[in-house]
Amino acid sequence: MRNRLLLYVHFNKNNELSEHVIYQLSQIRQSFDNIVFISNSVLQEEELQKLKRDQLIDDTIQRENSGYDFAAWSQAMKQIGFKNLGEYDSVTIMNDTCFGPFYDFETYFKSFDMNESNDFWGITNNRSHSVAPWGEKIQIPEHIQSYFVSFKPNIVRSEAFVDFWDNIEILSDVVKVIIEYETGMTARFVAAGFKYDVIFDTLKESWAGMPIHDFSVFNLPELLKRKVPFLKVKSFVFGEDDIYTPLVVQELERTSIYPIQLIVEHMTVAHLPDSEYMLAYKTRKFDDEVETTSRLTLAIHLHVYYVSLLEEYVENFQKYLPEFSLYITTDTESKAIDIKKRLGNTEAIITVTGNKGRDVLPWMLISEQLNKFDIVGHFHTKRSELNQWIVGESWRHDLVDSLIKPAKSILKELENNPKLGIIIPDVPSFFDYHHGPSASNEAELYPKMKSLWTRLSNQSNVMIPERDTYVMSYGTMMFYRPNALESLLSLDILAEVPAEPLPFDSVLHAFERLLVYVSWVNGFDYLISSTHDITGFTVGKASNRMLLDPAVTVGDKVKWEDLGAKRAIKYVIAKSLDKIGLWQIYRKLSGKNN
Repeated sequence: MRNRLLLYVHFNKNNELSEHVIYQLSQIRQSFDNIVFISNSVLQEEELQKLKRDQLIDDTIQRENSGYDFAAWSQAMKQIGFKNLGEYDSVTIMNDTCFGPFYDFETYFKSFDMNESNDFWGITNNRSHSVAPWGEKIQIPEHIQSYFVSFKPNIVRSEAFVDFWDNIEILSDVVKVIIEYETGMTARFVAAGFKYDVIFDTLKESWAGMPIHDFSVFNLPELLKRKVPFLKVKSFVFGEDDIYTPLVVQELERTSIYPIQLIVEHMTVAHLPDSEYMLAYKTRKFDDEVETTSRLTLAIHLHVYYVSLLEEYVENFQKYLPEFSLYITTDTESKAIDIKKRLGNTEAIITVTGNKGRDVLPWMLISEQLNKFDIVGHFHTKRSELNQWIVGESWRHDLVDSLIKPAKSILKELENNPKLGIIIPDVPSFFDYHHGPSASNEAELYPKMKSLWTRLSNQSNVMIPERDTYVMSYGTMMFYRPNALESLLSLDILAEVPAEPLPFDSVLHAFERLLVYVSWVNGFDYLISSTHDITGFTVGKASNRMLLDPAVTVGDKVKWEDLGAKRAIKYVIAKSLDKIGLWQIYRKLSGKNN
């Protein structure tokens, strides 16, 4: 009768039990007869007992995170007893630093169990190389990477095994743990005459294009190609900006049954909320035909600068929203009188705030009044004075379609998901045809964003990431929980707001880009409400349109960081042809001026 033991180490900096860990235990349960769950975090007793009740684990050890994984595995082995360990068909060490399994794991286990040419095995290995963490070079031997290693009885019963695991010291330096134990373990056992194997042997693989030869972290496509069942969490950290990572996620969804949402949810909390590969999973098309009731109290703040648009907004609110309290701000007393007349019997609290700070300062001014509600919708009478009138019309209708019409569905989502802090509209459809803010524009705004961020009452020592594109509500309209944004809305930015017309690098533009990230640092997730589909060809045209836009150059100096390799090459060709008078001829002959 089969008898396998798993020693599973868990650690979470927030002392939480992530859903991907629960899923992982449920999927590997069939491969192990006894699972000891060792937590280096402080978990609630009820959480541990639930794991037992659900038969995902058999025993638990809760300890301080001292000595990291190796000290935890060592402690568990000593508590079980090395003699008792030798009674198992296999003893496996594993930690929760990976997602998966993505593919059939038991098949791998049976294959390695039956293969007598190995005594212990793992998922991936790394080649011998030199490092200098303390100045002097140290040669690291080839080794199995320790996020998963399984030992057969002959090695478990050996003196080398007992000597290694019985003498693990509590080290506070994680680099020392890696050098002494993770990389040293394989060499110790090989020197004692034992042989190892891995699912993906990387020793002779080319690592061209990788920063270092650690395939478990820096080459997701190759891991996928080899059907590696577990993927390191770190691979999604270092691969967040890699152009192949979204394709990896698509392929995982196509070829495995793993819930990709578990990756997105964990990486949102453990890393950052806006990696490109996760955006599709944070985008929803909400149903605007839903008839549902909500127990949530709702306030709507509408800043009215263009009074002529008041009735349109109020009619849409009354048509599509459940019961709500209306708060209106405007800039002059005369407009307030006009607004009151236009509202008729519609009740609203009207506040005159002056003409500074557009919709943001008025919103901040009355935010304390809004905090007593469960959910707040923030809107303003949108027009685009710097563009053709139709741009403003399109933008406003996008907002109505993505936020107001499906409001009941949005509120139901907020009611069902207490971790959801903000729902924003998708990028206005105008930007599907014309590129949005450039990377250089965002770079100019970052210092102001950083300044605001450091003044938040709860930014948890996490710095706002510097991005070339931010996930934001274009025009600052959204539904949100007051707790998600209170720390930002309570800041005093009055003196920093310039007079109209606003420059594109104003503090209000910085504020606009912070909303999703403030919600995130306050412990909430976000969703994007989308209403329109767009073909990749259109996106390509918009990208190429940027190539010829003066906004990506300063005088004759090209902002190469905004272009990328392909567009940079095209730009050089275009400019070269232009200098000899051939570029416009080419465009006419190719019909690009039509």
